[in-house]
Amino acid sequence: MVYFLENPDLAGSGYVVMPNQAMSWRALLLAYLGIATVSLSIGLCFYVKGLTLILPFCGVEILALGAALYVCARRGGVRQVILINDDRVVVESGRQEPENRVVFSRSWVKVILERSWNCWYPSRLLLRSHGRQVEIGMFLNEQERQGLALELGRALMNNPASATV
Repeated sequence: MVYFLENPDLAGSGYVVMPNQAMSWRALLLAYLGIATVSLSIGLCFYVKGLTLILPFCGVEILALGAALYVCARRGGVRQVILINDDRVVVESGRQEPENRVVFSRSWVKVILERSWNCWYPSRLLLRSHGRQVEIGMFLNEQERQGLALELGRALMNNPASATV
């Protein structure tokens, strides 16, 4: 998902890029607890009938499912914020707060949409300047990535310093 930010306090605009999340953390936890309850109750029924090896495998299955859901939820919490000011472009990425921050000079930054040599592999959206580059929206689908590339290109081409008031 791509959200457009326009802050009247700052002389610029920005974009928030984040993956689509099907469920909130609370809903995911409730679904996991429901699946774990059903699975453990079935395992206990088999344990009572005398099939003792079912219960440990049921526990391993529940732990593996919990680990997989946690990893997916953690990856879904990533955010990238792109701020475009009069003279610079700032790209911040992280979960709750910025973990990485890259600053480019606005006049030199280029938006590059690199297509893969394989037609089934997705393209890469890069901001590049003076030998440094940062990939943006690696979790977006192809249409969202192309739309973001067009929007960033338009935003960088508009020079607010030359605008008349």
